[in-house]
Amino acid sequence: MNSSAEAPLGHVRLDTLELAVTGSIAVLTLNRPHARNAIDTQMRADLRVMVDGLAAREDVRGVVITGAGSAFCGGGDIRGMQERIDQGPRVGEIGWRRQRELHETLEKLYALDKPTLAALNGAAIGLGLDLALTCDFVWSADTAVMASSFITRGLVPDGGGMFHLPRRIGVSRAKELVFSGRAVGAAEAERIGLVDRVMPAEDLVAAAAHFLEGIAQHPSAALGMAKSVLNRSLESSLSEINTLAGQAQAFCYASPDHLDSVREFLAARAKAATQ
Repeated sequence: MNSSAEAPLGHVRLDTLELAVTGSIAVLTLNRPHARNAIDTQMRADLRVMVDGLAAREDVRGVVITGAGSAFCGGGDIRGMQERIDQGPRVGEIGWRRQRELHETLEKLYALDKPTLAALNGAAIGLGLDLALTCDFVWSADTAVMASSFITRGLVPDGGGMFHLPRRIGVSRAKELVFSGRAVGAAEAERIGLVDRVMPAEDLVAAAAHFLEGIAQHPSAALGMAKSVLNRSLESSLSEINTLAGQAQAFCYASPDHLDSVREFLAARAKAATQ
């Protein structure tokens, strides 16, 4: 039974996505296993609902994204591509509107003020790889393959891949993967920095959630602000980053988390000195 956007996000199942929250960590599962979790029109809409909901939840401190079945995400839905082509002269306009809506969702996911981790349980192809790269961390099953395969359909990466790929693996390697569209195995992906860790598929999601739980123990305001500044670091000068960091630090100086931490540290020191 599907849940509305207004339903509590403890466990939600939409048409193409499933969300489960345990403690402070949410696991968002792409749930079209019969289609290798390809992103169709409905998944785009469901993803918007889920990301908006997660952005509004203060109790969720980290998000793992994974796929149901054998694939993480096989890319854009080919039937959807044909339906767009069948629109005739409006194909460009329709494609542009679809892209704009998805870009808004992916940009919100990228800016989410909590850590995100893509757990690639299987193949991450085309738009599926772009979705994974939107996350702060990318972990892979040892059997997974990745490909920025848009060129094989006469297309270019349009889900943020041409932003994220060079930042992870450098411009030259990004060009090679985009121009060739070739598949990369998990071992090579880890070696070139496309993914951060590789492990058996059966351990992946639990390990990812445990990793984010460790991060989630730290103050959420400081984490969110640090992420916001780091997301701009490669496009900004040292002076600009120092300005942003100074503004964030000024807020943190007055935060209850910082004040409590200092008091607790000094109290512990004073107690130790009397023993």
